[in-house]
Order: sequence, then C-alpha cells, then structure tokens
Amino acid sequence: MIPRQASRRLGEALDDTPVVLVQGPRQCGKSTLAETVAAERGMRRVTLDDPLALDAALRNPTEFLAANGPALLVDEVQRAPDLFLAIKRAVDRDRRPGRFLLTGSANVLLLPKIADSLAGRMEIVPLWPFSEAEIEGTDGDLVESLFSVGPLAAPPTPPNLDERLLRGGFPEPVSRSGPSRRQAWFAAYAKTLVERDVRDLANIEGLNALPRLLRLIAARSGETLNLSSLSRETGVPHTTLTRYVSLLEAAFLIVQVPPFSFDGGQRLIKTPRAYLSDSGLLGHFLGADPRRLAQDEPLRARLLGTFVAMTLRKALDASDTGAALHHLRTVKTHEVEFVLEHPDGRMVGLTVVPVAHPAPRDLRGLEFLRELAGDRFHRGVLLHLGEAATSVAPGIAALPIGSLWTPPAV
Repeated sequence: MIPRQASRRLGEALDDTPVVLVQGPRQCGKSTLAETVAAERGMRRVTLDDPLALDAALRNPTEFLAANGPALLVDEVQRAPDLFLAIKRAVDRDRRPGRFLLTGSANVLLLPKIADSLAGRMEIVPLWPFSEAEIEGTDGDLVESLFSVGPLAAPPTPPNLDERLLRGGFPEPVSRSGPSRRQAWFAAYAKTLVERDVRDLANIEGLNALPRLLRLIAARSGETLNLSSLSRETGVPHTTLTRYVSLLEAAFLIVQVPPFSFDGGQRLIKTPRAYLSDSGLLGHFLGADPRRLAQDEPLRARLLGTFVAMTLRKALDASDTGAALHHLRTVKTHEVEFVLEHPDGRMVGLTVVPVAHPAPRDLRGLEFLRELAGDRFHRGVLLHLGEAATSVAPGIAALPIGSLWTPPAV
C-alpha cells in the first residue's frame, strides 16, 4: 500500500528540489514509497543497512556518491551523517532537481549539524505509520475539512474500534492475522529501536535507562511531559533525561504537542504533551488487549487520545493548509486536547470523550476556547464513541470518532 498523498508530495518535491528526504519511524513504509518513486525515475538505490555500503559511505562519502551515479536513492541515510556534507558539496556544484532521494529513521530537524548542512537545498517529506483513512482507502484532507464552512461527514463509530486502536498503523501489524502475531512484531520492534537505532543516534553504549523511560512515557501518553517527575522515578538527572527524550523524539518513538499560547491574560500551561507515535505500539507497552479495553476506561481513553493525536499529526503533515497543532490547558480548570491553528489565525478545537454519550461538562473546554479566541474560533468538535452527530452549542458539534477517517461532506 502506497500512501497517495505522500507519493504526490514526494514527486512534486523531486521535480523542483535537488535533495528530498523521506523521514519517519523505522518500518513505516519509507523504503517502499521511495523505491517505487525512484524506480519510476531511473534512480539507483543503495541502503546503508548493508554493512559494505555503510562502510564505503563512512570511509569516503564523496567517493561513495561519485561511484553510485548522478541520481541516487540512499536508504537509512542517518547511519552516515557525513554524507550530508558530501551531498551539500555535490549539490552546490550541480543544483538540478531530483538528484538525491534519501530516507531516514531519524528526525534531522532535531540533529542541527545535519539539518544545517542542507538548509535551502533539501525538502523533507514526513511519513508516519498508516492513518485509518489510508487503511480504509478514504484519505481526503481532514485538516481542510475541519477548516471548511460546511458540516463534517459523521458516520457511526465502527464496532471494531478497539481492534483498530490495538492494531495501530505500521504496515506489518496491519497485515498480520491476529493479536498474538502483532504483539510479537511490536516486541521485536521496540527492542530493535531502543537497542540499536537510538544508540546509533547517540553514538554511545550507555542509555540503560531508556527502556524504562519509554515505558514510563507510554504510561503517561497524552499527559504533559513532567521531566522532574520522570527524573525522580528513573533516577536519571534532569539534564540527561532531557537528552534522552530528545533521542526518543528524534527516533520518532514519541511525538510532542506544544502548548497553545495566547496573549489574553489567561494563565496557560506551558509544557508540551507527549504521545507515543502509534496506538498499537502504546497498547503493547501497556499490555492492552480487547478484554482489558472493555473493562478499563482509563486505558481505552489513553489509547484513544494517542490514536487521535497521531491521526491529526499525519493529517497535518499531509495537508497543504500549513496549520499547526497545539494543546490548551489552563492552570486551574479548562482543557482542550487539540487546537489546530490555521495560518490565517482561525482555530479548531477538538476534545476526545471515550464514551458514547458526552455530558454537558465535556463542553467546558471548547466553550472556553470559543470565548478566548473570539472571532478566530472556527469550530469545536467533541469526538465520542456513539453514533449521533449533533450540534451541541454555537459553533460546537458532537461527532462520532469515525469522522476522522471519512471523506468530508462539505
């Protein structure tokens, strides 16, 4: 399965940019996407997961590039950071578009030396595990629909929602037949990521606290990132912990949603929320299964919040709107899990309620955002597990969770 929007964006970028990097978590489909596009364009492919290729790239990056032709796909390029400088020199001599297509399982924006070396020469195409819309074949522009003036499509929440939460979006678990085989994949994936990929980024052999730290963050997925509390529980100094969190983010294991800021005299929390990057991976860390989800509402709420957070993150990265994602929380009372801000200033707030019938109190955060934003408030959405789609307050609608992966009716 090739994500259509990512494929389109990748092709457009190669048409006018010398270097294009497809980046995202390991095993999310980057290589498949890049290889398909590279083959259409006659590009040669080299993967740095091959020890011989990696050795050549590390020993002499310039010779490595020269030996592999003028149009090259380099898979897992973060394993040889010096290649970026060699690519920069090659592009400075010849700025034809589409010369280099790279894939990476590390976020180069969080690795300043690499990012700076190709500033103005490289476009980044983010890729995440499949969204539910991609799996269902219904992928429209969710962000554009949220900022539209018409109503959103509102199908009932599907009966197999818990299975969707536990399956997540990585291609391999999506294709596997049962829960036990999916869990086996998640266990091997988490072990490989922590023991190899994150250590490769850090270039050190320590990091023994990382597995426990990742599990603690998983247990708090969707909460504000309290490093002081994590430092006390792990015994890791605050400064070291900050670096570890950056490594987990660079490896796309966690995603941070920054706080919303507003010049209106309100005291707002200024700490980001942290989410694991896939609800299936989160379910693995939390030991979740369908029976537990049916009995444990807080567990389901945590998985559901992570599922929605990543649905929005993927939709924003695929959209051309340029909207940004935040969360809002006041010091005392009000909270909106997700605030989308359009470049023109308009705002959409989304609150997730893990029940079929939301209560009036569930509206308080969205009503506060509406009052705070004034004319900038475009829409509020209360996502729930029921079937009804209703207007519950001026500018605020209660919609089934399935609205997130259904083409908009606008």
